[in-house]
Amino acid sequence: MKKLLILMLSLIMSLSVFTGCGSKAVSSDKNAGKKRVAIILEGAISDMSWNATAYAGLKKIEAMGAEVAYVENVPASSVADSIRTYADEKYDVIFLSTNSYADPGATAAKDYPNTQFFMINSKVVAKNVASFAIQDAEQGFLMGALAGLLTKSGTVGFVGGLEINPIINGGKGFSQGAKYVKPDVKVIATNTGSFDNVSAAKETAKAMVGQGVDVLAPMANQASLGVMEAAEEAGIKAIGSGLNQEKVAPKAAVVAIVKDTSIAYEAAYKAYLDGSISDKVLPMGAKQGVVFIGKYYNEVPTDVKDKLKTIAEDLASGKIKIELGK
Repeated sequence: MKKLLILMLSLIMSLSVFTGCGSKAVSSDKNAGKKRVAIILEGAISDMSWNATAYAGLKKIEAMGAEVAYVENVPASSVADSIRTYADEKYDVIFLSTNSYADPGATAAKDYPNTQFFMINSKVVAKNVASFAIQDAEQGFLMGALAGLLTKSGTVGFVGGLEINPIINGGKGFSQGAKYVKPDVKVIATNTGSFDNVSAAKETAKAMVGQGVDVLAPMANQASLGVMEAAEEAGIKAIGSGLNQEKVAPKAAVVAIVKDTSIAYEAAYKAYLDGSISDKVLPMGAKQGVVFIGKYYNEVPTDVKDKLKTIAEDLASGKIKIELGK
């Protein structure tokens, strides 16, 4: 009996090793014969922004018949370990959800030639690596344009998270969008250096309010909620960067300019299944339906809505060009 108990405890301890904090997987026995798809996330799927839409993309892939798994809150310094874990477990497809993973991802991909890697906001293209460029600048442009149309003080604010290319591009787009509709508008923009420090984002936003900002827009994943809260408390307007952010700012939130990366993940997986993966970095923005204007939460003048709709159409058609060199 003692030997049996010891054996059972040993099995339980062994199984616990494979249950990582922040990771989820579907039983491989239940999904025998299915394609196995994993996504590695830098943040939490509860952020109502970047990681939430990535997770939504994974669920779309699951609905297409794949066995799926994900791991959250993986810093770039640890992503190689997560890649090896999934690749060694014979996952067919691994998505790397941020450009912070580009360098370690490109290196690891060479060791697993039979695994298909998809990198988001990367320029890496190889035999088993494809990349998609989410048009963060287009999201920023629409947020800036709406801020410019709504401001009464003539000063608008953008709060970014980590100072990485997608956020930098989003900030550039915001500034150009605001000036596109109101050339003399004053734009205050800064990055807090964090995607999860809600307090820092909130304090940054409050400081902007003190400088006359009357419309705020965040692009900082989970930390965006701090910006929305600051707008709510200050009694000014806010433009969400993800669905459901209005829940923390029901009076301030005007609309969300959505960057739904789930569409890009779904398209990537379909390309994998039908063998049509491109050897070029593919843009994913307004033209592809990834960047769009969400449902308005509060009353906005019809002429403002019409102007913003036209701007979104002009972005999708290529009539409006964003200069990322500025």
